[in-house]
Amino acid sequence: MQELITTFHIDWKLMIAQIVNFVLVLGLLYWLMAKPLSKLMSDRTKEITDGLDNAKKAETEVKNANLKKEEIMKEAKNDAKKILIGSQADGKEIIKEAKEKADLEKEEILRQAKLDAEKNKKSAEEEVRKEAGELVKSGVRKIIEGYVASGKGEDIIKAMLSK
Repeated sequence: MQELITTFHIDWKLMIAQIVNFVLVLGLLYWLMAKPLSKLMSDRTKEITDGLDNAKKAETEVKNANLKKEEIMKEAKNDAKKILIGSQADGKEIIKEAKEKADLEKEEILRQAKLDAEKNKKSAEEEVRKEAGELVKSGVRKIIEGYVASGKGEDIIKAMLSK
């Protein structure tokens, strides 16, 4: 060993000092750099892991949301069909009721028209009777005046009195 030390000119005191310096520098680097760097890397690894987990959860939630959306769309379509069928039935019922009401109103109008026509007929008959009576009266008066003017009035009066 002595030969080795003399051949390579190794100074054992210097070597121990360098080893102590190396251990101190290594300890200082570990304490100043490696520890914070290790903490930074573990924090970053945790963030990445959490991000991946969140991405998986989000993907699952998106799938669930899409399934739920499709289910809601189906329900909405079914509800819309039910509402449409119901409104069509209601519309048919309203049309039926309107037709029945129109038929009743038509019958009432016809009945009222018949009553009005009957009233007008009676009124016209009375008017005709009055006018016919007036015409007969006026005609008889003219005839009688003609007979009276011609001197035959006494014969008519006697004939009437005899009956």
